[in-house]
Amino acid sequence: MSDDIISKSGEVVGQWNGDSVADLQKELQKIKMDLRKQGKKDKVEHNGVPHSDQFPDDLKNFTAYILWAVDKNEKVLVGSGANRTETVESIREFYANDEAKASIDRHNLEE
Repeated sequence: MSDDIISKSGEVVGQWNGDSVADLQKELQKIKMDLRKQGKKDKVEHNGVPHSDQFPDDLKNFTAYILWAVDKNEKVLVGSGANRTETVESIREFYANDEAKASIDRHNLEE
């Protein structure tokens, strides 16, 4: 598997080895500044980040907010600006909560 970070236009604009989302966050900031300096309108989106195979199966369809990457310590880079980190566990709790709320709502509608 490649460590290449791919921009929206398909250009390789950086590298991430999958070890730490803190490193990825710094790399994405650097890429953003480099593209801006070059006057390019290009950008990196979450699907341009390598090592998506590190996502646990239960988070692959998570859509409440953007998940950029999961590192080897189960830390997750999240948010539209790739500016926050959470743990896989905290996202699962959120997701389970959401699922539970939806289930309660369905139950209440049936009464």
